[in-house]
Amino acid sequence: MANSSCFILKLATETVTLIFQYAVTPNIDFDPQVHLSGHVEHGRLHYLGRVCRLWHDILCRTPSVWRHITMYVDTPHTFETISTSPLNIYLTRSATLTICVYLLRKKKVPHSLDLGERMSVQVLLSALEGHLERVEALVVETNQASSLPDFQSLLLRSGDAHSRLSRLRNMMFRCNADDSILQSSSSSSLLPSIHGRFEVNPTLTTVYIDGRNLLAMLQSSVSLRESGVEDVFSSMPMLETFGVNHLTFRVDGYSDERIHHFFLNILPSFPRLKTLALNTFEPNDDGHPWSIQGHRSHGALSSSPPSGSSQAVTPLVSTSVPRLIIKCTDQDSIEFVLKRIGYPRTLILIHCYFTFPSPTHISNCPNLVLVDIPTDFHRILPKMIAHWNGQHLELVDCPCVDDDFWAGLITELTDV
Repeated sequence: MANSSCFILKLATETVTLIFQYAVTPNIDFDPQVHLSGHVEHGRLHYLGRVCRLWHDILCRTPSVWRHITMYVDTPHTFETISTSPLNIYLTRSATLTICVYLLRKKKVPHSLDLGERMSVQVLLSALEGHLERVEALVVETNQASSLPDFQSLLLRSGDAHSRLSRLRNMMFRCNADDSILQSSSSSSLLPSIHGRFEVNPTLTTVYIDGRNLLAMLQSSVSLRESGVEDVFSSMPMLETFGVNHLTFRVDGYSDERIHHFFLNILPSFPRLKTLALNTFEPNDDGHPWSIQGHRSHGALSSSPPSGSSQAVTPLVSTSVPRLIIKCTDQDSIEFVLKRIGYPRTLILIHCYFTFPSPTHISNCPNLVLVDIPTDFHRILPKMIAHWNGQHLELVDCPCVDDDFWAGLITELTDV
């Protein structure tokens, strides 16, 4: 039994409620630089109401402390057991308030494939069906890309108002690795395809998805725009941050045309876009000269015409984004991106790989941040920095920054 003389139990109910709200609010920053630096680190807290009856009563009658819901996808969930899970308690006690849902992995990186997580994700999302209109943030973290939900199907939810993500502000789908090579070509997506019209979402500001989802969205975008119908990207006019993880040429549905469509047509269509974040981005850059056809084609992609052709072609025009973040990406892919994203005010490279003797050209970037750059085999970083004409350089936890690095940088600066 709790000691009634304890000063904590004498605190005003309003004060205790405020403390509880701080305690249960996860320390999750939707800034992509923070999010790309590691997995979402938020576990479900032990129930504070076990301390005493007073705290239990306060918690039960305070809906705001039940807004943040964390469930683990590597814990088995079935349609038979979900009704007795903590998820339903949170959904009930949060009343009509907006909720933030985090479907995470308790064990971040398993030693083997986790074949049960896909079913758990499906079951947990089905339990949210009647509460989607209250969802303000949805974060799904899995081991395999095939376990992630289908982004378009979620946004296309139709029916009554309770089945739409009308208040969604942040949606993040991330995985440890793409497993396209393990999936049969006839395998269906996690959520069933839903046909309908994308409703404009005026609240969605942050989208962070995996490569499979992005390629599916790009495929749909190309076909819909040819028919004069607005695509899923048109439904996000307030988007400020767009992130992609595990987009490589090995992902199901990959094509050069879709990647160029993303850089040439999709990114410029977001008027408020401030940040582009790419994690493990490896396009198949074979040097194919994709260009934008003349103004009558509405930006349709096409290869360059044969030599001697009189067909007018507009050269590849880069898109401007204030902040560009690239993580776990090789040197060739970094250069691929920098050719298409011109003049970022801030370029952040996290755990990227520089393995070629020729330096990457970054002279048009005022602010350069290098984070956890593991190796620099050919000592090109000093040369790259020496030829960079920016204003602010930040080196964070870079093992390659040693005495040889500084000596090389001084030499390069002297020769410039």
